[in-house]
Amino acid sequence: MPESRPLLMATEADAPLRLAKALDADFAPLPAASEPERFEAWRSEAIAGEPRSRIVIAAWLDAPSEAELMTVDETAWRRRFELPYLLWNFALGAASRRVADGGALVGVVQAPAALDAPGWTPELAIADGVFSLIRSLAAAEGPRGVRANLVNTPIGLVGSDVIAPAPPLEGFPGTIEGHVAGAVRTLLSPDAIGLTGRVLAADGGRSL
Repeated sequence: MPESRPLLMATEADAPLRLAKALDADFAPLPAASEPERFEAWRSEAIAGEPRSRIVIAAWLDAPSEAELMTVDETAWRRRFELPYLLWNFALGAASRRVADGGALVGVVQAPAALDAPGWTPELAIADGVFSLIRSLAAAEGPRGVRANLVNTPIGLVGSDVIAPAPPLEGFPGTIEGHVAGAVRTLLSPDAIGLTGRVLAADGGRSL
């Protein structure tokens, strides 16, 4: 029988480590995005593990810097988009092979709302790409009862000082332990049995 505790496949950044604690999840470290030569070996090892009924994936970077699109050169684009997105591909692929029949996959990606988007083009591109991957997994794995969904959070990209209008709920951009973990638990729950291929923005309503 698959392990009942969630498995969090994530980079060893502060936010994912806090998320693992909040979810009472087993932590499986991803390789750093700057080490693509390790991706294939990691995936092989990850797939070989015991099936898990609930898997969360968070291939986050530590505190990327805001930058205008025209100032992002080829090196910065590779570091901020190409390699992190490639890591997401490997991580989601491994998770889809590892999740048990009838299980749930939840990705957690950083993405600001449209009002806060300037300066975060690479991160927005990653979020859009990851959502496409999640939808593909939902379609591919649905016949065996697997659900695949995504949580978006602006945590780590934007602060509380935002342009008007203010988010409907106080506490923007939220907390890992409360807002993000709560959204993940919702999507992992059997109560979300009818939800797959969906994105849930844990941003206090900022993206309305």
